[in-house]
Amino acid sequence: MKKIFGVIILFMVSVSVKAQAVAPKQEILYGSIQKADLQNAPFADWFTPGFDNYQPDPNVNDKLRKLYGKEISMQIFLGTWCGDSKREVPRLLKVLDETGFPQKNLQIIGLGSSDSLVKQSPQHEEKGKGIFRVPTVIVYRNGIEVNRINEFPALSLEHDLYAILSGQTYTANYKSFATIKTWLGDGTLLNKNNSTRGLALQLRPLTDNENELNSLAYLLLKQGRKEEALKIFQVNYYLYPESANVMSSLGEGYCKTGDMKNAVALLERSLEINKDPKMVKEILAVLYEAKGIK
Repeated sequence: MKKIFGVIILFMVSVSVKAQAVAPKQEILYGSIQKADLQNAPFADWFTPGFDNYQPDPNVNDKLRKLYGKEISMQIFLGTWCGDSKREVPRLLKVLDETGFPQKNLQIIGLGSSDSLVKQSPQHEEKGKGIFRVPTVIVYRNGIEVNRINEFPALSLEHDLYAILSGQTYTANYKSFATIKTWLGDGTLLNKNNSTRGLALQLRPLTDNENELNSLAYLLLKQGRKEEALKIFQVNYYLYPESANVMSSLGEGYCKTGDMKNAVALLERSLEINKDPKMVKEILAVLYEAKGIK
């Protein structure tokens, strides 16, 4: 590619009995981009009203603009396919514009959404940074991460940025992610001697619900980090042992790592307690895979 970013066009084709109809294309900005790219069609359809309609708190903005210095930089990881990104990124850029944040210190990175490009960019700016949800806004001081905003602000974007840059106590959403990011980096999740129960007890006070770790494990699974995904599935099952969804997810984790005995046992148990017809169909598909049934 001549430019750092590219546009991936995904075509979804629906087939009828008489003819084929092609659904409208979905365009994705992928890689390092600029605000101007978001102001172009079709992204302007959501960016422009989101930007224009957001009214940051002027009192907070006044305090925020005094905290910028050449040592402060920022990265915004977003998905132009993601509803949370479509809502929060225009608002954030409005805040940064009004407070005079130096554009040379700002990098915006569009991440892919297909199975082979989950939360990744061409230059892999996201590598090692624990981008589990989008948008993720990372604030740096002299190149070292100070804190981040995960998916949506704890209060408001301007309040959150002020709290981070002024040194106030600030905890990003999805508190478990910071710990898991460390574990992914130091090999904790790959060490078979490490206790699942011990890891689960560390994450229990940091986890809000069963979906938090489950979705993260699936992300790792799609990125090919199967053993690490399995460990997260195991931890989540320890925390939520009565959940049919968590149970079947762990079964799928075992299936993808080749442990068909445990996979079948968990998937069959999940089927016994599951009442959702749609989920039953999905569980059966994995169960057939585990049993080698086509």
